Amino acid sequence: MMNRMTVPDSHREKFEKYFGTRAMAVDRRPGFIRAEILKSTVENEYIVVTHWDKEESFKGWVDSPEFREGHKRVGEFRDADGNMLITSKVEKYEVIAE
Repeated sequence: MMNRMTVPDSHREKFEKYFGTRAMAVDRRPGFIRAEILKSTVENEYIVVTHWDKEESFKGWVDSPEFREGHKRVGEFRDADGNMLITSKVEKYEVIAE
């Protein structure tokens, strides 16, 4: 699974610290293999890639207490009016070659 995210320049440092100190909640989920956080070298875009043994494991993560734990700091990326400063688009891919 891929989560493509854009982050305003004013929040990039905080965003990177957020992932550097992540709760590691996803690591406790059955079927989780690994995660990678990619930073674009030319734009304010990041990609969070998570690897799962099967799609059902990912779906279980999204509906879990660990998911809520892992995302509880997301509110730190809202403006004064409560609007999200980060855009997020989840994309699904299957590995066809390694």
